[in-house]
Amino acid sequence: VGVLREPLSLPTLLDPVFWQGPMFDDTFEMQPTMFQPVGGMDRIPKAFHDRLKSVVRLGTEVKEIRNGDQDVKIVYRDKKTGRVQTVTADYCICTIPPRVLENLPANFSKPFADGIRQIPSGGANKIAWQSPRFWETDRQIYGGLSFVKRDVQLIWYPSGGYFQPSGVLIGCYNFDDVALRFMQQSIPDRLQASRDAIEALFPGRSQLLARGLTVAWNHVPYNLAPWTHWEEPYNAVYRLLDQPDGRVYLAGEHMSHISGWQEGSAQSAHRVLKLIAERNAAA
Repeated sequence: VGVLREPLSLPTLLDPVFWQGPMFDDTFEMQPTMFQPVGGMDRIPKAFHDRLKSVVRLGTEVKEIRNGDQDVKIVYRDKKTGRVQTVTADYCICTIPPRVLENLPANFSKPFADGIRQIPSGGANKIAWQSPRFWETDRQIYGGLSFVKRDVQLIWYPSGGYFQPSGVLIGCYNFDDVALRFMQQSIPDRLQASRDAIEALFPGRSQLLARGLTVAWNHVPYNLAPWTHWEEPYNAVYRLLDQPDGRVYLAGEHMSHISGWQEGSAQSAHRVLKLIAERNAAA
């Protein structure tokens, strides 16, 4: 429970940033109980790899997708040896992010290729710091977010490791136009913006921040964007890409309405497997 020291002004009440925090957990994907694997979210794909490592080819880069009448061929390059090889299969479930896929040589139909280029996406940045857990010792903050009227937008507190000597504090998580502008700054400037925002919230504590790391999704080579924003103007594009083009099916968070979440990726994969099973049953 918080106590307001001053009456809320009309400009404050009309400011969307003011309502961003109170309304955050009313968005549909923030309402359910959430869990995270011990060790971080990447433990999930690692667990898949542990079970499937005999068929997984790491360190490879897809160079071409070729749809055929009876099969589909994927040309890839081993990044370690430089060797180019081709694998042939009955179907391809393609999970390559759209901003990467749109520039990949492929013989997709024109409507399908055009649809891939129309998949909407924005921008996102994160900045992380290693630090003593001053937010816990000073303010008794255990998890959750602070919303700030700065370009860093969010400060995100760790939801695990409570009472340990140190933790990882997310000192920036921003989106869309703000993020696209923010990522044009130099890395030192981005880190300083995050440090300044944390100093404003916790005076005298920014000096404890160490090992700053900044990631701009749009600059990550095999992503080139964060998540997808499916909105009403793109309904026709979604319906087109939700069906196969020849023997190629698209799957991933960008092919779900729970975009940006691993659950969306899983649901998309289940749908594609169902479509392939139905196709084989009808053959």
